[in-house]
Amino acid sequence: MMNKRKFKVIVGNKTVGVIKKHQFLEAHVTNTRLMGVLGLRIKWMTEDEQLFAQFFHLDAEEYGLDDYVGVLAPTEEEIGFQTARMMGGLGGELVWITEREARYLLREFIKRNNTFKENLPDPLAEYDFALQEKVTLSSDEISLLWNKICEPLEMPMQLVNYFVMRAVGGDYEALNYLSACENENYRIVETPGTLLKNVTETIEDSEGTAYLTESIIDEKNQYKMILSEIRIGKTKDGLKVTRAEVRSTMNITAMEAAFGLTKPEYISIYYVEDSDACIQQLDTDKPHAMKHAYEGSYLFTEFNPTNDHVKSPIYYLNEDVYGIYYLTDEDQLLVAAYSEEKIKELEGYFTQEPFNKLIQLEERLRLNRPLLYEFVQSDYGDFFEFLADHEY
Repeated sequence: MMNKRKFKVIVGNKTVGVIKKHQFLEAHVTNTRLMGVLGLRIKWMTEDEQLFAQFFHLDAEEYGLDDYVGVLAPTEEEIGFQTARMMGGLGGELVWITEREARYLLREFIKRNNTFKENLPDPLAEYDFALQEKVTLSSDEISLLWNKICEPLEMPMQLVNYFVMRAVGGDYEALNYLSACENENYRIVETPGTLLKNVTETIEDSEGTAYLTESIIDEKNQYKMILSEIRIGKTKDGLKVTRAEVRSTMNITAMEAAFGLTKPEYISIYYVEDSDACIQQLDTDKPHAMKHAYEGSYLFTEFNPTNDHVKSPIYYLNEDVYGIYYLTDEDQLLVAAYSEEKIKELEGYFTQEPFNKLIQLEERLRLNRPLLYEFVQSDYGDFFEFLADHEY
């Protein structure tokens, strides 16, 4: 399974020296805090009257500030390109924040680097000046900032899924934001985990509406099934969780987890005549896709532009994935999606120039369960051999 916070963006970096004087121009952040990640962009004017744009990736669960790019005197195209690279896969919108809010966010997330013993990304000298001024926000200012960095909660199912997701991530700040009161007893992990699937059933009883959830989670490669009961109410601040309790927790095997996560995977397999040209074109067309390099192979994961999958009563982690593109070291391109509609859209993209001159379609497959990531993690370079040897 994929998670937006697990993959680092591979980027070139146009670095600058230490900037001693600077003037704040503007800052924007993605409203994706409830997914556990944020993209932050800050623009400064240097003492030489040059624009300096900074791009930060902030992880609330395990890493803190885990990626950074700074570009001196960028063009509008470069700003758009780096914004897409760093933030385009997060599924949210960019919202305006103040200088004080931007500095506060940076300092708060860097605290996590210390907590989780994670190194800050290089070069620290480029953005150290943004950390020098200690900013303290009032409770009202913090509340206003949280409303900016979180997408609006439009329906109960959205709130339920986010609440369980943040609990699985050990993200208690977000749990407090989503709650009308302290849900101190809703502690379902010892270390941050990943919510793989969440099925919610709505029932009516003497107290009103209850949301019963069945959650499959991965906590450091230990799979668990958790049953919860969640109650929701309307407050002056919108929908909030009024009560949450764990009904039962059980460990399950990896096979049981896989069975619970079973869903079709559609894969189109191409023979590649020019891998370098394919990689270059994907880099150009899809800067927002997450890219991961293996030995001679490259994996691109493109996410949907929104996080609307969180509104579903059956939530899957991988339903925020639009398409997966894996170029192997044996001249194969595997294009994968989780619906017929999306795989047809992707095939349409790969029939256009220049791909129609670089690749040839060999076969289309509909698999009963996702296998591409297992193939990526294997030592195989040919998907047909992988299928044959594993009797799929």
